[in-house]
Amino acid sequence: MKLLRYEDGDLELTEALETDPRVMRELGGPIESSRLPEIHHRRLNELWYFKIVLDSRERAVGTIGIWEKLLDGATIHETGWLVRPAFQGRGIATAALDLLIKRVRAGSTFERLHAFPPITNAPSNALCRKFDFSLLGERDFIYAGRTLRCNHWVLQTQSIESEASH
Repeated sequence: MKLLRYEDGDLELTEALETDPRVMRELGGPIESSRLPEIHHRRLNELWYFKIVLDSRERAVGTIGIWEKLLDGATIHETGWLVRPAFQGRGIATAALDLLIKRVRAGSTFERLHAFPPITNAPSNALCRKFDFSLLGERDFIYAGRTLRCNHWVLQTQSIESEASH
């Protein structure tokens, strides 16, 4: 498995993920097709947005990324992932998050990653626990114009010593 930069040709992937009721069940349901170009454009402009591919044919089975978000007046780096239903439950999100965290620790200035899975999304919350994200608590969170009750997780990605040197 590898993470490849999200590209212009990946609009189909965004459509397949964002309009699938199974993928979007915990996020308030499928996104309207009219919003897909906006989502696609935003992903193209993110330096840390990737498609998840399993083999040499590079068929994308999901996405994972990091983006800036304003939260309580401060800029944070949020992470999130989506996997096609046929590939869920196989450890793909786990492997992708592992690769992403390793890349962040090897070559970014992100001090922390934040994740906001809905409180009802047991697999994503378990993934945050597996990677030693700290649970800060529950909060309402807006996703695609929908208010969701989410857990707020944070992962320290830089050591205290390297933070002090910045």
